[in-house]
Amino acid sequence: MGLTKGDVERFFERSPDLLSTADRRGYFTCLNPEWEAVLGWTVDELMAEPYLNFVHPEDVERTCQEIARATGPTPCTTRYENRLRTRDGVWRWLLWGSRWDGEQWTSVAKDITTRKELERQTLHDPLTGAANRALATDRLGAAIARLGRSAGAAVALLVDIDDLTTINDTHGHVGGDLVLRAIADRLAERLRVADTVGRFGGDRFLVVAEGLADGGAGGIEAVIERVHGAFARPIPTRGGLITVSGSVGVAVAREAGIDAEDLIRDADVALRRAKRRGRGHAEVFDAALAAEVAGRLQLAAQLRGALQRNELRVVFQPLVALSDGSPIGCEALLRWHHPERGELAPGSFLRIAEDDGLIVPIGAWVLEQSCRQLATWRAQGRELWVSVNVSARQLAQPDFVAVVERALRETGVPPASICLEVTETAVLRRPDVARRALEALRRLGVRVALDDFGLGYSSLTHLKALPVDVVKVDRSFVADLVRSTEDRAVVEAVLTLARRMGLTVIAEGVETADQDELLREMGCPVVQGYLYGRPVPAADVLLPDALAPPQPVVIASSRP
Repeated sequence: MGLTKGDVERFFERSPDLLSTADRRGYFTCLNPEWEAVLGWTVDELMAEPYLNFVHPEDVERTCQEIARATGPTPCTTRYENRLRTRDGVWRWLLWGSRWDGEQWTSVAKDITTRKELERQTLHDPLTGAANRALATDRLGAAIARLGRSAGAAVALLVDIDDLTTINDTHGHVGGDLVLRAIADRLAERLRVADTVGRFGGDRFLVVAEGLADGGAGGIEAVIERVHGAFARPIPTRGGLITVSGSVGVAVAREAGIDAEDLIRDADVALRRAKRRGRGHAEVFDAALAAEVAGRLQLAAQLRGALQRNELRVVFQPLVALSDGSPIGCEALLRWHHPERGELAPGSFLRIAEDDGLIVPIGAWVLEQSCRQLATWRAQGRELWVSVNVSARQLAQPDFVAVVERALRETGVPPASICLEVTETAVLRRPDVARRALEALRRLGVRVALDDFGLGYSSLTHLKALPVDVVKVDRSFVADLVRSTEDRAVVEAVLTLARRMGLTVIAEGVETADQDELLREMGCPVVQGYLYGRPVPAADVLLPDALAPPQPVVIASSRP
């Protein structure tokens, strides 16, 4: 039995979907009551002006494209989504199914606002509203897949907020969150509507752009400039203005078939190089970087077995008391005797070891070897101390303090004769974890030095808050000490502050007699540098005679 006219009318009146017809001008000609329930407008109000007047401005172009496609030479049903404005001024998402029969549009629309909100929560970062990692990566993959069908290149830009951890530490996590939201908003404002801004985790964003040329306003360089522009103005917070900068790593895909994750890894390599140049720089991944990456991977593979093959060495550089020029201790430094490339300094491989996690077993081995050598010297009657560098990854290990305690117990050296050097960067990476580890070391009796002091703008803040016994003035200040009044002022300020706080100061990188004399006049107690000795094997270290009166351990701190 067929449907009667009354059945059709009842279906039209009671349907939970939004049913409509429209003419070729884009005006609704018939609407069921559900339109009033969903949008709040009366049927007469909705029919009084063109349908497109209710569509979200960002969705108008796409809607027109779908309408044009369905009214082409071969009419068809079109399905698309857009947002329509309600009487209350909010936007609701509709999923359309529309067909043009040559005379009028017949459409069925569903309110999918709840579904879109759930999708947004699943695919967007809750703090910034930017796309999350999964969505941004998926859009990068789609942009790569479209290469060949569209002009230009697909580009992945990894954007890293410089020193966000420092901002969190100085202004609290509320201030850090404000910075993240502000940068996400600024990136979205400055980039094209078609570009994607995604939060990639922590302090990083992934920007996906496609259809880019090599130059001009629509080029890759222009996008990089727009990204840097997001950091141009300070960010206002309750605690005042926060000045931020961002480093950018760029990778470019020019043909389909490239994996999105591989392109992101290339961008990360470029970002690392940009950060090595300093704050606020950008680097583009290229053939030279690719060769560098291949070399790093090969070196990393070789480094994994270096400890087992006995290729690693510990050398020692003297720490000298300026009062009488005698060595009072040494800094333990790592060297790799590479079978093909000869002796490698730490700068050639420590970053690889840190990234791969190899620094944890290697660092434990360096500490053990240093303690054993210290035990040998002390058995000869030489009252020395040894400082050992500790990486950020080591400091974050849950068993790090236990590793230190075991090395001391097995070698029998006094805890106060070991000084562990940490950089401000290592502390800032996970400040709460670092502070707990350093406090545990203090209870153990081990001394702590803050290395590279003065390079971070919040150094004084951390010096006050951390259980530190020694401050090492960075070699960059010592290098121009004679010529630069500014560097001289920094060193004098550190010495004054350290004396008041009961800390010992070590000046690094002393290479000339003029530097040495000036530091002596300033009252610097301990120095280190090529003027007094290069890093050498333990057997070649010039030490005080065993029969001479032992020198005091200068790092004994008056701090609790």
